[in-house]
Amino acid sequence: MQLPQRVLLGAFVVPALLASLGVASRPAEDIAPGHLVLAVRASEIVLAGTAVSAVERQEVVDAVRALTAAHRITDMITPDAGERLPVSPDAAAALLGAVLDQGVTDFTGVVHQGRLTASARVADPVRAGSLSDALRQAAPGLRVDEDFTSD
Repeated sequence: MQLPQRVLLGAFVVPALLASLGVASRPAEDIAPGHLVLAVRASEIVLAGTAVSAVERQEVVDAVRALTAAHRITDMITPDAGERLPVSPDAAAALLGAVLDQGVTDFTGVVHQGRLTASARVADPVRAGSLSDALRQAAPGLRVDEDFTSD
């Protein structure tokens, strides 16, 4: 094969063939963020949502597991879902750390499209305010919408 033919093949034919087969990769920034659900129920932490890979899923599970040995972690994150986590594993762990540090045992948070929608049962309005502040500090890039009830 002559050099001009090799250049033509390498420059046009191979990329076109790979793209038609769906093999060509796309940059990570093109992958849309999905959602992440963080729930605390007594001694259990539930993680659900979408991750772009099993590695990304495992990173968030490991970050949360490093927070506490007292809680059972239930992982329901779907890897290879075509959507990446909406926050980093460290940010997810920081949000749960804020909840656990406040002693909250009934919490649900959904992170999606730059927003944390949080609901919790807290002991009193003072603890509700403390939890609100802690969540905002844990995830300064998220808009926090909250619905806290006190016993």
